[in-house]
Amino acid sequence: MNTGTKMLFVAIILCLSTTVPAACPPQRHDLNARVDFVLDGDTVRLVDGTHVRLIGINTPEMGRNRPAEPFAEQASQALKTLLRQTGNKVILQYGVERFDHYGRTLAHVFLSNGLNVSEVLAKKGLALRIAIPPNLWGQDCYRQAEDDARNKRLGLWSIPVIHAPDLPHMSKGFFLIQGRIKRIGKSRKSIWLNFDGNLSIRVARKDLAAFDNVNLTALRNHYLRVRGWVHNYRGENIMRLRHSSMLEIMK
Repeated sequence: MNTGTKMLFVAIILCLSTTVPAACPPQRHDLNARVDFVLDGDTVRLVDGTHVRLIGINTPEMGRNRPAEPFAEQASQALKTLLRQTGNKVILQYGVERFDHYGRTLAHVFLSNGLNVSEVLAKKGLALRIAIPPNLWGQDCYRQAEDDARNKRLGLWSIPVIHAPDLPHMSKGFFLIQGRIKRIGKSRKSIWLNFDGNLSIRVARKDLAAFDNVNLTALRNHYLRVRGWVHNYRGENIMRLRHSSMLEIMK
């Protein structure tokens, strides 16, 4: 290959690499901004001081005042590396629900070239997909990214999933857990899925519309994999689920 042909070949490759569309492009541009600081893999601070929590994923906690969770450092570093590609310039697409209970802005974050940050982190196995109504845009995209990482056993998917009987009492934080449902409970406000061990899943009746594809009361003796935040109430580990995609019936 002569020099002229080589230069033409390189030019074509560069052109193609810059015109390939983003896998999960933004639906709209609500704000152009610049990131000032990365707090962890799913939270950033903008130059104006706004704290932004990425929608659609959860990354391991950095563990301030305690050891960081597995892959927390890698997730944070991966986010910093992504942002450097565009000089920390980002595009925000706000959620239907704009703020969380901490007052953080909820948004999908894209690089200024349209690359979806949550999709990239999920595809690397450094984030787990989450679905919290009404902020459900992008779920199909994030699920595909996560499935790719799971199939390749990347990052968090290289770690054994916690079995419900092994979950310690007084647990707190985000967990991916699997096990057998031993009992189904019903109360005036909730449906309860009780695992073997010390974990109960609560589905509020007001959230049942988001579970219309799952017969919750027929899951006794089924093996499930669930993801979400665990809190402790009267010595029992409780996880509230608000969408069926946070629950997986295992075959």
